[in-house]
Amino acid sequence: MISDKDPRQLLALCNEARRAGRDFPTIWLTLLEKHPLVAGLPRHEIRDGQTLIVVRLLNGQALSSSTRGFVLD
Repeated sequence: MISDKDPRQLLALCNEARRAGRDFPTIWLTLLEKHPLVAGLPRHEIRDGQTLIVVRLLNGQALSSSTRGFVLD
């Protein structure tokens, strides 16, 4: 069963969309912007010299997007 409250499912959807060739703006508009787990607008961060786009989640976790894909922090 797919749950709107499961951040792992959201992570899988984002990575699937990325593998299908969708860029971050498209993933933001189609999957993330109105998702019930997402808490606000994406932000840019630099970690270990790598630029990330970070989307905070209401459960305290975050989805980070880089050239390697999405990860759940």
